[in-house]
Amino acid sequence: MVLPSSTEEGKLLKKRYAVFNEDGSLAELKGFELKRRGELELIKQFQGQVFERFLDGKDLVECYDSVAEIANYWIDVLDTQGESLETEELFDLIS
Repeated sequence: MVLPSSTEEGKLLKKRYAVFNEDGSLAELKGFELKRRGELELIKQFQGQVFERFLDGKDLVECYDSVAEIANYWIDVLDTQGESLETEELFDLIS
């Protein structure tokens, strides 16, 4: 399964895509921060958790609901400035 970064056709976008194997494992990832050196660990963890949820659900709505759970967690972390995290864990995420 290939998930493009946009559903709009004919629009020039950065080359970003995820390819999943039949068993749901990630086969290939192109253009996301998860693969780049020098990016914040927070971004890498967020993207990694989102990709794990892309194949959840029976339809697109259920998939989006599952991904939204991850997004809401990370929004809470950002909104509270990491209050729920241990100091060491917070430093690991932003270094």
